[in-house]
Amino acid sequence: MARKRHRLIRYNRPLRWSIVLLFVIALIVFRFVDQIGPERSVGDRFVVVKVLDGDTVELLGGDRLRLLTIDTPEKGERLYKEATAYLTDLTLNKRVRVEFAHKRRDKYGRLLGYLYVDDTLFVNLTMIRRGLASVYLFKDTDLDRKETINMIAGQREAIEDRVGLWSVDPVAEDYYVAVKGSFRFH
Repeated sequence: MARKRHRLIRYNRPLRWSIVLLFVIALIVFRFVDQIGPERSVGDRFVVVKVLDGDTVELLGGDRLRLLTIDTPEKGERLYKEATAYLTDLTLNKRVRVEFAHKRRDKYGRLLGYLYVDDTLFVNLTMIRRGLASVYLFKDTDLDRKETINMIAGQREAIEDRVGLWSVDPVAEDYYVAVKGSFRFH
């Protein structure tokens, strides 16, 4: 009897693991399908439910969206709180539209896009014009795209108007450090 029971347990083990695996897959699929659902109209799919910092939001369904072509101060840096609060005022609990570039996700799994509220307010550009963000380019950034052109022009305006990040005179450094091909220096 004990031998027969041992054989049943051994043969049922793969079945149990298969059931557990199917259950986990079903949870993941239903989580995304249930909360996001089909897109019925422009912007209907995306609702900002949380602002993580000045350039990252969380959308209904759990996806995180990193705003393309901008960089805002990190926690502990000057204007971090202001950038995060301003992005919160612009987007929290609002339906938004996302324009994607050729690459939809980054290496962290976040969506990458240009964010619009009410199809008219270009959030990425608004953050730059307020001096709460700077243009952040990568080697694969499409420099001929209208959003990129507008953000570079917006940053020039913010620098000329000396707002936000651009309101303080830069401190001269003895040297700058750059990684070859990174488009950035520190």
